[in-house]
Amino acid sequence: MKLFKKVLIVLIAASILASGLIYINILRWPITSEPQKSAVIVVLGCQVWGKSPSLSLEYRLEKSLELYNKGLARYIIVSGGQGNDEIASESSVMKKWLVERGIDENKVFEENKATCTYENLKYSKDIMEKNNLDTAIVVSNDFHIFRSLMLAKRLGIEATACAADSVDYLRPYYQSREIISCVKSFVFDR
Repeated sequence: MKLFKKVLIVLIAASILASGLIYINILRWPITSEPQKSAVIVVLGCQVWGKSPSLSLEYRLEKSLELYNKGLARYIIVSGGQGNDEIASESSVMKKWLVERGIDENKVFEENKATCTYENLKYSKDIMEKNNLDTAIVVSNDFHIFRSLMLAKRLGIEATACAADSVDYLRPYYQSREIISCVKSFVFDR
């Protein structure tokens, strides 16, 4: 019994330490990440409400539009499939939003199969390779930057990132959830 208690204490301590380190990176990466001029901006999908972006997704789109208008990339990939509770794919809503704000629709590639961050980046990489786009700026909400760049690197995407704001009152929830998502991605997303 004593050995079991010691092992349990060590496992709990290791879990707390690992969670703390992940949390520090979740907080640090959006602050230290600087977008570099790239071939394409990859906007990661997020919930849509009807045929409109959620507030979190709108923050991502606003940041992407800002980067594009500054000339940091020639193209944009909008990435996100259609969830069971959505009437349109995330990518179609994002493309419509960008085109309505003056982006040439031929400059926006739509990836509409992804159901998670790993797939967002994997399928976006396929589009990049098909169109000879060798570098990317990944855009997502601040809590999501650390994992997004970890997965981009794992997939062999040469990428920098730019953090969009998060909904203030939801930030603690998303940051906490992101710790679990980072562990899941580290273990399973290959």
